[in-house]
Amino acid sequence: MAPSAQTTTPIAQTPDSPVTTAAITNGVAPTGAKSRINSLDALRGLAVLMIFVVNIKMMANGYNHYADRSLWEGAFDPAIGYVHSVFVHGKFVTIFTALFGAGLALLLARDQPVAMPIVLRRLFWLAVFGAIHLIFIREGDIVLQYALVGVIAIAFVRQRATVLFALGFAIQAALLFAAIVFPVEYTDIPILWETGPDTHLEVERIMLGSFADHVSARIDTVKFYLFDLFIVGWGWLDKLSVMIFGMALLKTGFLTGELAPKAYLKIGVAGALSASLLIAFRLSGGAELPYGENALNALWILHRFGGAMAWSALVVGAVAMGWRAAALAAAGRAAFSIYILQSVIGLALFSSLGLGLFGQLTLGALSLVTLAVTAFFLIAAPLWFARYRFGPLEWAWRSLTYGERQPWLRAAKAG
Repeated sequence: MAPSAQTTTPIAQTPDSPVTTAAITNGVAPTGAKSRINSLDALRGLAVLMIFVVNIKMMANGYNHYADRSLWEGAFDPAIGYVHSVFVHGKFVTIFTALFGAGLALLLARDQPVAMPIVLRRLFWLAVFGAIHLIFIREGDIVLQYALVGVIAIAFVRQRATVLFALGFAIQAALLFAAIVFPVEYTDIPILWETGPDTHLEVERIMLGSFADHVSARIDTVKFYLFDLFIVGWGWLDKLSVMIFGMALLKTGFLTGELAPKAYLKIGVAGALSASLLIAFRLSGGAELPYGENALNALWILHRFGGAMAWSALVVGAVAMGWRAAALAAAGRAAFSIYILQSVIGLALFSSLGLGLFGQLTLGALSLVTLAVTAFFLIAAPLWFARYRFGPLEWAWRSLTYGERQPWLRAAKAG
């Protein structure tokens, strides 16, 4: 394996980490700023920002429009929706999930692992944040699911990369088999996750109603979201497999920029070609053939993972060859805060708690909103970390995990 430009300095160095060598050895202190891996932060930053491209559609018009791009009626909406489908949908949440698994491996599979009680407390408080987000802010939360699946995923962090890849592939194959042989039929779907011609008006009534209406509707989704989709629909197994893939990619050196530039190029091209198979199949009319739906399910897996690998190879390969990606890396360090703030921005724009724009913007207008919000985070994140060690929610999460208030302000430079 040829070394890359990042191999010699893979970790961002800063002088003000509060962590001592003894604390790291004992596994009881949080990872400091000097332990950040730039390629991971940059990729995480891109993922959380691009997730908003998809999530804002549900915030602005409900799940009906999120699931069916043909419902958008703006002049440029069909083209924008197609671009989202090809380049964004499914890819960046897959990257985000894989990086969560890689993060668990960084905590537990290194030479001086963080103590298991600390990791479990970390997941517990993440679940608390996720539950608050799910009930009071947005029904499409993934944080709670990450915390729940993370408890299972930690059992695999010490496995070799080859074992992890094999396990991840086996889980995805089993999920595809189950989807074909034992398809799940959902019943009693709550309104916020329903589709159909009358859905939009009812969701609009809720979103433009009182905060109590919002909370009541979200509470109604909890059983469906956590039981029907997550357990009966095997969503937890899908997330587990992606986290396992993330652990494997970390251990191969792919995520840390340790491969040769040509390797990233080859992986990126292979990923893009795999992702394009679904598009070619649809354009050729393959979905209308016998068993076309089953083929679509299999090709969707290639499309999703191929696209995720192509984007990952592009970003990590660029960082490995010297791109600092300072703004993206700063966003990645505050990914938890940004993810929640995106939902808060959605409430402020589209619900009765703010401007009440639900159902009023085209997909083209939402794209402009997304660009503005993304630009804000890319500008604000580096400015924030010039003064603070952690993002605001990252700081709260760490403080709760370690049972004491963590240092927040950066140390003033001498002279």
